[in-house]
Amino acid sequence: MTRALSAHAVAIAAGVSQTWAWKARDSGIIHAPHSEDDVIALRVYVCVSQLAWPGERRARSEKHELQLWQTLAVNAARDAVSDRTTTQDTVLWVMPDAVRVVTTPGERAAFELDTLGGRTAMRIPIGKWIAELDGTLDGIPTPRPRRTPASPSRPSRTPAEAAH
Repeated sequence: MTRALSAHAVAIAAGVSQTWAWKARDSGIIHAPHSEDDVIALRVYVCVSQLAWPGERRARSEKHELQLWQTLAVNAARDAVSDRTTTQDTVLWVMPDAVRVVTTPGERAAFELDTLGGRTAMRIPIGKWIAELDGTLDGIPTPRPRRTPASPSRPSRTPAEAAH
């Protein structure tokens, strides 16, 4: 069952500041109404948006558009949330020119031996994050309705009136 989440709840569940949720929204990574897959997408977005590959120069003070590999990584992680083959062992491998989701420890070992070799890559434990998602979301407090100020037709009571 998909839960409707606020952008604030997505940020809390992802373990990041709400500023990251706003950046992800502005980059087209998350969209309202928010759901569980936005939590995982946000976590991956935070990882890959800060990543600079060896030999790549990136000024931290400049705004950077998402590169194709970053968008692919976020979308692969989002897809893994609803993929029936996703397990706690599922990992997302991010490379400068590709991304790959591997599900079993055997697949992971084969990928590391056959494909990675001496390549630079980042391993993101999306299966673990997805497995923890329900517990994380259950721990987020439900917002209480805000108190509204007294309406003009019914003035608020003065302290003296409240005492009687």
